[in-house]
Parts: sequence; C-alpha cells; structure tokens
Amino acid sequence: MARHGRSHWLSRFRPFLLGPLGILLLILSLTSCSNSSTDGSHDGPIVRLHLAPVDPGATTVALKVTIPDAAGSPQERTQSFTEAPYDLLGVTFPVGTRGQASFEVTMYGPNSCILATGTALVNIDSDGIFDPSLALSTVPLCGNGATLSVQVANIGMGIGTVVSDPNGISCDGLGNGCTLTVTKGTKYTLTPKPTAGLFTGWSGGGCAGTTPCVVTVNQDTVIQAAFSSCVGWCKESVPSAAVVPNFHGIGGNAPSNILAVGDGGAAYQWNGATWSAVPIPGTVASKTLHAAVGKPAASVTYVAGDGGTLLKWSSGGFTQVNVGTNANLRAIAIGNNASPNTFVVGDAGTTLILSSGGTLVSGSIGSANLHSICQLPAKTTYDLFLGGAPVSGKAFAAEWDGNKAVTTQMAAGGSITGNIHSMLCGTTSVHYAAGDGGAILQRVVTPAAGVKMVENSWTATPNTGAGTTTIRAMWSSGDNFVLAVGDGGMILRFDGTTWTKMTSNVSANLHAVWGTSPTNVYAVGDNATILHYSP
Repeated sequence: MARHGRSHWLSRFRPFLLGPLGILLLILSLTSCSNSSTDGSHDGPIVRLHLAPVDPGATTVALKVTIPDAAGSPQERTQSFTEAPYDLLGVTFPVGTRGQASFEVTMYGPNSCILATGTALVNIDSDGIFDPSLALSTVPLCGNGATLSVQVANIGMGIGTVVSDPNGISCDGLGNGCTLTVTKGTKYTLTPKPTAGLFTGWSGGGCAGTTPCVVTVNQDTVIQAAFSSCVGWCKESVPSAAVVPNFHGIGGNAPSNILAVGDGGAAYQWNGATWSAVPIPGTVASKTLHAAVGKPAASVTYVAGDGGTLLKWSSGGFTQVNVGTNANLRAIAIGNNASPNTFVVGDAGTTLILSSGGTLVSGSIGSANLHSICQLPAKTTYDLFLGGAPVSGKAFAAEWDGNKAVTTQMAAGGSITGNIHSMLCGTTSVHYAAGDGGAILQRVVTPAAGVKMVENSWTATPNTGAGTTTIRAMWSSGDNFVLAVGDGGMILRFDGTTWTKMTSNVSANLHAVWGTSPTNVYAVGDNATILHYSP
C-alpha cells in the first residue's frame, strides 16, 4: 500500500559483482513509499529498511551493507541518498543470496552534520521480501553535543546525592536529575553530598578519590558516585522466600537498576534503596535463570535461562522474547556500538543474535554446551569470545565474529581440561578464561616488542591463589582491577601486578560477579547470597 499517492519504487540501480561465484550482486535503491507492493519481478531477496524516526532536516542518508560472499568473507558496499523521503531504503540481492546481512545507516543534516545513526541485522534465508525496522539513535546537538550522566550508588545504609556547578545535575540514588546534554567542552564541578554513611569515591570520567570532581564534557561521559555504610565485601539483605534461591547471574544498566537472578525463576531488583522480588512471566516462572546483562545508561536489561528463556526487563517489568528454541541459555553479551546487538549462547552450541530493532537470528557453533561469552572491545563491533564444556578432552574455546566465522582458541599453548565457566575480554593488555580446577588462562592482547602474537595461544596465569577451587565468573574495570569468584566464597583480585585473595565473609559458592565501577561491585551465589563491595 503506497502512502500519500507516491510511486512504489524510485529506483537508481547500481550493480556490484563480488566473488568468483557472483554471490553478491548488490543493487541499492531509494524508495519513496514505506509499504510498497512488489510484482515479484526481482531476481533475489529484497530488504526494505524502515527507518524511524526520520529527522525533517535530513539532507543525506548513507547506507553501508555488509554480507558474506560465497567463501564466507564479509563484503561491503555503500551508497548515499540525497532525495527525501528517507523512511524506506531498498536493497536488492541476486537470486540465491544467503547469509546474515548487516545494515548501517548514518543520517546527515546541512554541512555534513550527523543527525542520527542506526544498525540492523537481517538473516537472509530465502529469495523473499524482508521488512525489518531500523531504529535511529539521535546524535545530540548535531554531533556537537555530549551527555553527562551521573549514577549514584547508595549501598547498605549509605545515602547521598551529587550536585553540579553550574546547575543541571542534582542526582539521587533513584536516577532522578542525573542526566544532562551540553555543548562539547563544557566544564562541570560535581560535589558529593552524603546524608547517611560516607562518600566512598568516584569512578569514570577521570574522577577519582572523594573530593569534588571537575570534568570537561568532550564526549558522552558516565560518572559514578558511591555512598556506603560498609567497607569491603558485605552481605546484602534480601526479602525472605519460602524457597531460598541460588543466584546464578547479576547485571543491570545503572547503580539503581540491578537484577540478581537464579533458581525457580527467582529475580530480585535493586532500585537504589532496597532489594525486592519481581515477578517473571508465568510461562517460565519455574525455569532456572542463568545470566543478566544491561548496557550502562541504557533502558533495557536481558535475562537468559533454561528452556529457551529470554526475558527483557524494561520500565519496571519483564516481557518474554520468543526465541524458537528450548535450549538452555546460559550467557549474554551486548555489543559496544550505539545501537547494540545482544548475543546469547547456550547448550548444544546454540547462538542467538537479537538486534536493537528486535530482529532475531538463531544459529549454532559446534555441539558443546556454551557457558560464557564476552565482547572484544578492541576489535569490530561484533567480535566475541566463547567458552564452554569439554570437547575431546578439553574445554571448548573460540572467537566468534557474530556471523559465520569461528576461530578455535587454545589450539596451541595451554587449555582447560574441564569447563570454562567465564571468559573475560580485557581492554588493552590481557584476555582471561577460567573454570574448573582453579584454572585461569590468559592471552596477551599486545605482545612485547619483537614477539609474534599467536591469536589462539593461551598460557596459564601464574600465582592466582585459586588452587584447585573452581572459578565461576570474572569481571573487570580495566586491566588493573580484575575480580574472579568461585566456590567456597572465594574472591580473587588482580591489581595489574599481583593476584590476592579477598575476604568475602561467606562460604557459599559464588556464581557471578558484576559491577558498575570499582567502587560498586556485586557477587551472587548459593543460599540467596548477594555481596556488595565498596573500598
């Protein structure tokens, strides 16, 4: 159905032939109608990208399409569109084209000013027509704006606020008055105001210590402030329950929006003041929940569990995502771009990719049960490490590009005999893998001068203090603050030089660790254990 009487297709076809088999003949066209009909005369798949919201001041839209060729290598083509309307972009592929296509859109205003960006993934599995939505994220002040976000962590009986000079930030532990968009280069002084307990420190944005912080906002900046009545690892109070749950995962998107999840559909939320049990959809209420993940300062947190359970936490409630599999889902990671994809892995090599626009692509990598996933920040948007159960005597470990390419890890050097329970992607120095028998392996990101880096070679991490105690999870805030937790209440910390044991004051097995900053970290485990760390 055409809108406003516009023509169905205003086509300006430009063919490109890629690869020896001609698998990718890419034709880009601009259409003026957002729901046009097609007479079936096309040779292959057609993808009609529905863009929203479209800025009325847009003058140009740039589209980049990436799809694997016959050999599985990613191929890219770009095209710019300079005539409105821009709410629908059409891409036509030749007959037989198959694979996961990535679409990146950049919307420009006058003077090449970036107004908005967005991405979408589409699994092309037929010669049909695909109508995905692509959600655009607005770029504040046309590329000259930056957002200052303050996050307050009120811990235990600690309570406080953060105020700014000049005015604009007056942030409490519930997320009120905490975000401000300003012109790049604006300078702010942030001052902590404890009303109970102590201010225990800043993190992020170059802020540190306990004195007021002066920050110049040149880019989107997130700064966290912690107020606490407890120092070290302290056990949190949680609501009583008829059946005491074991917690397996913890994650969130702000100090005042954190989820701890576990057995029997247990889901507890920290709202900045208290922990409270929150209901999950009845169809999965008895399922074990294994992992929770959110992107800082975003609005959504995802939870994965047994029987194909994938839940979306937003606006104080859960909705279920239909994933079309009954496999147990055990780990989640979120991409590092502005409109990120969410990656989920589980038993029997199950992989799921959920785009920010809601498109789901399912697949598999081998047959091992996958227990862990992490996002590689120094590579492309979609490179990840995976770890899992043993295959042929040693734990499964691989690097995955989020598409088809999988590179086996630990093919040379060290390996883990049992399960890899945790993969930790370092920022600049080292990646880690940990699991059964207290094993922690590492792979150097940047080798010493004159030393050739072997992409799949891992070595044992010396002197961790874990012994043979199973390590269940790791988390870091940079290469000089790495935490590992495991059975018997074990917590290890690496400061960039030395691994040391920390006092947890519990003996329960700890299954997950996560934080918003080095001054605000949580660990969860058996018998409803939730620990909080504040230095």
